[in-house]
Amino acid sequence: MKWLLLAVFALTYVGISARRVRLLPIGRPAMAMVGASAMVLVGAFSGPIGLGPDEALRAVEPHTIAMLFGMMVIAAGLDEAGFFRWLTEKITASIRAPAALLWAVTIASGLLSAVLVNDAVCLLATPVVLAAARRIGAPVRPFVFAICMGANAGSALTLSGNPQNMLVARLSSLTYRGYLSRAALPTLAALVVTAAIVHFAHRRELSVTSPPPVAEREEPAASDRALLWVSIAALVGVIVGNLAGASIAWSALVGASVVILASRTRAEALLHKVEWSVLLFFAGLFVVVAGLRKTGLPAQWLAPLAVMAAGGGGSWLLVAVLLVGSQIVSNVPLILLLEPWIRGFGDGDGAWTTTALVSTLAGNFTVLGSVANIIVIEQSKEPIGFWEYLKVGVPVTLASIAVAMALR
Repeated sequence: MKWLLLAVFALTYVGISARRVRLLPIGRPAMAMVGASAMVLVGAFSGPIGLGPDEALRAVEPHTIAMLFGMMVIAAGLDEAGFFRWLTEKITASIRAPAALLWAVTIASGLLSAVLVNDAVCLLATPVVLAAARRIGAPVRPFVFAICMGANAGSALTLSGNPQNMLVARLSSLTYRGYLSRAALPTLAALVVTAAIVHFAHRRELSVTSPPPVAEREEPAASDRALLWVSIAALVGVIVGNLAGASIAWSALVGASVVILASRTRAEALLHKVEWSVLLFFAGLFVVVAGLRKTGLPAQWLAPLAVMAAGGGGSWLLVAVLLVGSQIVSNVPLILLLEPWIRGFGDGDGAWTTTALVSTLAGNFTVLGSVANIIVIEQSKEPIGFWEYLKVGVPVTLASIAVAMALR
């Protein structure tokens, strides 16, 4: 039965990895839910190594889901108020050169993700950024890389910047302020390196512009100033609460509640902007990974790594495992699998800081390394294949991790 549970895990990830499975074209979030259900169903006939229904529900990490939901609502409030379009129009009004705009988009995506969650930024900012690129006659493809890679790199700045860092905050003793002090310089340097490599990889495309089609021009951004200021105040309140040591999940939920109250009759429209499928995706992954972990197989696989880490060079071994593992099972479930091993490192806070930084930056390695990548590519409708992404993702990831680790 142990190997049958492993097969459920493997088949689930095959389904998630493919954009659409021909025999089962239901998409990634639904595939994660089906995999979770299959894990519980098979677990019912697997005795003590199987995952029971109650255990499966407890495996869904509520703080991570709540934090992600709360920040998505605040981001939706900003979007409803016209913030993302206003910011994009301000940038394009002052920056007309495609290369300079690429740098601005990469850095802005990263800094916004640090305070708003990378998935939400990618979801809401992608349409307006790509429309702005077309408006100045710039090629769209480089900006797809700029948004997702910038968002991934910049989200490493805080413990609320992405789901895996939220999970690290829950599993470790790191504080929001303590992590920020450790991660600020490495993350900002990694973000600059990311922008430079994305620019270099697309330098030829960015040097050629075409006259923008009239149809691409958009009306000025509609702005609800009252909702905008309330949403900004809610975001600032969340950040202040986090710095003061409040619960990261409840800070986000309180901020989201304030935005919903301020939206009044548009509260339902705000909730429609929340990417519920992302929440479903993570919930399903939590269950699938918990089922695999209960078989004891991950512990067996990690045993040799524990011996190697004890022999020295544990920090770089951790980096290598996080980099490779994030491409196989995605960074959020990987941290759940590696938790017992990471706890065994002597430098607890240092190991968890490395985990947050590297698992985030590793998300840029392949198109499947981060949910943010999938969101941007699917939003853009650009047919960017695995190998095309890899040509940019590999140098971006290796260089940004090397810089971050050197400065950590």
